[in-house]
Order: sequence, then structure tokens, then C-alpha cells
Amino acid sequence: MTLVVARVSGRRVAVASDTQLTEHDVRLPIHKGVVKTYILPGGISVSFSNSPELAVMDFQKFALAYPNGTNFTNTISFFEKASHKSGNDYLIAFARLAKLAKIADGKRIYSASKTQWIGDNAAYVRFREYEEKVRKGFEAGRAINAVLFADEIENSPASALYSAMRHVIADSQLTTVGGFAYVLSDRIETFRQSAYCDMLFDWPTDETEDFVFQLNDPIDFGASKENFEFSVTQASPRYLNLNIVAFYLLSGRKAFVFSSHDGSPLMKCSVLNDVEPPQITERLNAHLGQDFGWLVQVFSAAPSATETKFRERPIASEANGVGIHFLCHVNTFPRTNLSDG
Repeated sequence: MTLVVARVSGRRVAVASDTQLTEHDVRLPIHKGVVKTYILPGGISVSFSNSPELAVMDFQKFALAYPNGTNFTNTISFFEKASHKSGNDYLIAFARLAKLAKIADGKRIYSASKTQWIGDNAAYVRFREYEEKVRKGFEAGRAINAVLFADEIENSPASALYSAMRHVIADSQLTTVGGFAYVLSDRIETFRQSAYCDMLFDWPTDETEDFVFQLNDPIDFGASKENFEFSVTQASPRYLNLNIVAFYLLSGRKAFVFSSHDGSPLMKCSVLNDVEPPQITERLNAHLGQDFGWLVQVFSAAPSATETKFRERPIASEANGVGIHFLCHVNTFPRTNLSDG
């Protein structure tokens, strides 16, 4: 099965999905997954639920029929017909209009909601439980995560979607969703994959699973044992409209590259082993045979911070808040001038 959730926030649009495939109701290994959201001509992205092969055939037909994109009505009509023929459900995000459209059973499902989804209903119910915090995160009692989104446009809902999707994917009770959390967001009139880094820090010493920290709590976060060097990164090509993405696991020194290869347009996974952080872009480019200007930030907890604990006294009355110490392993984002002149 699948879970894809898309959201409009003002003029911003974002989509989050899993990458898992199943066979005879059995989860396939993480490297057997596929990307389920594609960028198509005309400032749209289309996600699918059901058959990857039939979905990609529909995407190819759309790009051939409308190489420069088309209007809203033609797009909806095309994917209604495609859904009726293939049995797939489609979720379309329009960057220029900041609008969503869900196609199921060959028909558009009208809704005034700013959030739309396709896939497994139980997984979406669980998504909402995590988002509304009526269900504890899967690391509760063991770890607290921190996520950096490096280049999201203001008011983008990408971070909020990811925060819930990461828990759904890691939920062992859900067999319908898994793999990586793929996140896509708008860039004015088109789409690009988000660049994020997800880290784990130790649960505060002597606190129960019910503990909820506040930003003004005098806590210093550190990481040890299973949380040490835990870091999952989504790497994005710098250029727009490219259906290619990579995920990097710091502790395993592995890069998972989703791209079309072997003559198939489907974005399948290749695994690169023994990849040290400074080698990420070099190894990705060598594997793909082209420099895509990868946007990558890999962080983890600083080695000097090995536990999470409350400070005995605040650093200063104005700084009575959480302290998080990062170690930057690699950063390929261009330098910016932060001075105000």
C-alpha cells in the first residue's frame, strides 16, 4: 500500500509520501521501494497509489501530450481517464495555483480541505494521530528528534508533513507504509525535493515517556548509544523539475539513490556503500554520470554532548531554553551574505 499526504498553506504547497512496496502483503526490503511522487510539466506534481508501472506509463503519456503543461481542467480530465483505466488513485499538486486535486476510481473527489491524501486509510488515521499528538512518537522514552529543513520557502507545510510522516513510516504496527519519507515542495511555479536532515538525541534523564519538553526548558540535548550518529538526510538536486532524489544514512555510511535506470522510467533505488560524508556528492555524480549540484546537509549530535539533562542553573535569564549541539559533517549549500548592510 501507500500513504501520500499533500497540503496547501497560503501560497505554499508540499507533498510527503513513503517509498515502500509490498508483494503478496509482505513488505519488500527498503532498497526495493520506489518514489511515488513525480514532477510533471507545467508546474504540477502527481502522486500515485497502486501500480507504479501503470502510473509511470500515465506520466509519460501526459508529458508527451502536454510537453509544456496544460491548464487545470485538462490535467484533471487526463488523470480521471488514466485512473479509470489503470485503477490507480492520483493526487495532483499545482504549484502555480497552490491547489490540490484527488482522483479516485476515475473521478475527482471534491473537498474544501487544505489537506488531501491517498493510500491506506488506517495509515492516514495514524498520521493524524501523530500530527495531533494524541499518539506518542515511536521513540518516546528513548529519543527526541530534531529536523533541519535547509531551504524551505516561508510558510511551507513541508516540515509539518514530514514530522508526522516519519512516525507513520517507523510505526511497526503499520505494514502498509515504510521506507523513506520523501518530501517535495513548491518553488514559486514548480517543484523540487526538500533538503532535510533528521537527528536523534537522548531522552532527558529520569523523565518518563509522557514527558513533553517546552522550548524554554533549561535542557541540554546530547546523544549516545543507538542515537549516536543517527542521522537521515534527504539530498535534493539543485535544479528544478528533476525526478531524482537521494537519502543518506550517516551511521551506516550508505546512500540510497532513487532514479530511473536500466531503461525504465520508474524511479527505483540503487544503494551506494561505504560513503563518507565528504564523498556524498562525488559518489552520487559518479553513479549518475552527471553533476546535479546536490544540496546536502548532514548533521548529527556533537561528540562532546553525550547525554540529555536539565541544567542546574540557566545560562542566563534571557537564555533559559533548550540547548542542542550539532556536528556538521557536510554542507553543500552555497554561502549567503547574512549581513544587513
